[in-house]
Amino acid sequence: MTMKIHQISIIFFSIILIQGLIAFYSQTYLLTDDIYRLIVGSKMTENHFGDYLEFVHKWQWVSYIFIPVALLIRVSFTWTCLKAGSFIAENFSEIFFWKICIQAEIVFAIGAVAGLLYTEFFLDVESLEQLSINPFSVQVFAASTMPKWSSYFFNTLNIFELGYILFLSYLLAKESKKKFLPSLKFVASTYLPGLALWLLLVSYLSVVFQP
Repeated sequence: MTMKIHQISIIFFSIILIQGLIAFYSQTYLLTDDIYRLIVGSKMTENHFGDYLEFVHKWQWVSYIFIPVALLIRVSFTWTCLKAGSFIAENFSEIFFWKICIQAEIVFAIGAVAGLLYTEFFLDVESLEQLSINPFSVQVFAASTMPKWSSYFFNTLNIFELGYILFLSYLLAKESKKKFLPSLKFVASTYLPGLALWLLLVSYLSVVFQP
């Protein structure tokens, strides 16, 4: 058990490292001063734009703090969904779900790398909105026609979210020594309702606080 926990810890911190490197690359090579000038420079005087850049560069390091926090929140969310369902359908230990939830995050790490590569080689950045669109999501097809409050909803509907569900089901089947389809059914009946409620909440808040 100790070895397994050690391996899971390595995966957890490796994902944080990958996300940190992606954030560093994005801030250094994608969000350059020229891009900031393209995005907001036309709305500011030269002095105000210089102050804006100074502020951005000064506080960029704060974004790195949110990487492990966001990862922990995401893992905890999935753990909560699965654990809540286990009281009704299955009886699994708490550490069991922590293990598979952390391992499944590998899918989103791969998705982040894929998104970075797409942005670097296939996207000509002209606005901040372009960077907020997941290139592997439904949002790509709906961005021009859907209201802004729906962007998070459609961004979440992406191939890596589907891959996450399938991989989570695979890990559940592997660890519990059960077949894949029953595991997929369990994940679909626990994680998906939680995800749907979360999307509804974010969409509602987006409507309420939309400028």
